[in-house]
Amino acid sequence: MSDTSDEPVAVILAGGQGSRLWPISRDRAPKQFQPVVRDRPLLTGTIERLSEIVDPSRIHVSTRARFADAARANLGPVPPENLILEEDPAGPATAFALSIATLQHLYGNAPALIAPSDHLINEEEAFNTASRDMLAQLEETPRSMVVLGAEPTRFDASLGYIHTKGSQEGGQDGVEVIDSFHEKPDQELVDELSETGRLYWNTACYGVRVGQACDAYRTALPLIFDSIERFARGATSDQGYRGAAIGGHEIYPLMWAGMECLVVPRRLGWTDVGTWTRLERVLHDQRVTSIGPALQLDAEDTLVASMDGRPVVTLGARGLIVVTHEDAVYVLDKQKALDTGTLERLRSLLAASTREDLL
Repeated sequence: MSDTSDEPVAVILAGGQGSRLWPISRDRAPKQFQPVVRDRPLLTGTIERLSEIVDPSRIHVSTRARFADAARANLGPVPPENLILEEDPAGPATAFALSIATLQHLYGNAPALIAPSDHLINEEEAFNTASRDMLAQLEETPRSMVVLGAEPTRFDASLGYIHTKGSQEGGQDGVEVIDSFHEKPDQELVDELSETGRLYWNTACYGVRVGQACDAYRTALPLIFDSIERFARGATSDQGYRGAAIGGHEIYPLMWAGMECLVVPRRLGWTDVGTWTRLERVLHDQRVTSIGPALQLDAEDTLVASMDGRPVVTLGARGLIVVTHEDAVYVLDKQKALDTGTLERLRSLLAASTREDLL
């Protein structure tokens, strides 16, 4: 442990594949490294937001070893040695565990913000205020875990929801006690939960004291977390973890260990840019009709994404998704692209062909 100061630290989780947004998000360069919105990579935007709260030298990025070069190209003020790498995709709980183990090794029991790399925040000042409130809450209740909750603007079956009991006694104003987490619930359950408390979208932005979070993981999963900690103590920035994985949600080990879970609810203009439907909603809200240079005439229900900067021109296009990369052009029927099973069949055909590189 090289630094035991109480200054905050941060980890950005950037190891996801983003397969639901293929072919914008590809195996070699997932969506977090792509200029999906606002002409900048999603990871770059996340680093810029967190740099308002945390010194960039104390921000780390967790990703897969195969994405290390793409991550380093988008780190900005974050030191390149601040990567936390996994060799194989082992799920969000493993990435979370490896991140907190690394942070404890470097910074002791520092307060930490842990955030996804691929979310869009429209109201950044509200995000900054909420992040500071999360850190302030950790000063008052250091043994708790704090989640940033976004006030829902609609029902979305592809998002996680937080159900609360009400306000937390003795904490920051507006902080609520979490009763339960619900991953991708149906409309009936959401309606039922709404009648018995408050509901928020789970933004997967967390605040923890890393020492306390490590204690919880040790309690819940002693053998696996011991392996992860041993790796974190000896790893260099170019070594990737390859070992036992933790299944399920990253929050569950904290809850199993009895950690109090709190939520800071906010209106954020928050979007998890993880599906075509949500991406289209973001583009509509920004009053743009495409990503990159495009000219469409008499088009209907067509999304164009020029990821390599080549101009795309369409005439009379109906119900299509058109994506360009430097090595390929993809033209998909939109309704079929929204069906994950159909999309996976196409990906399987590419994997079995000689053009696996197009995945």
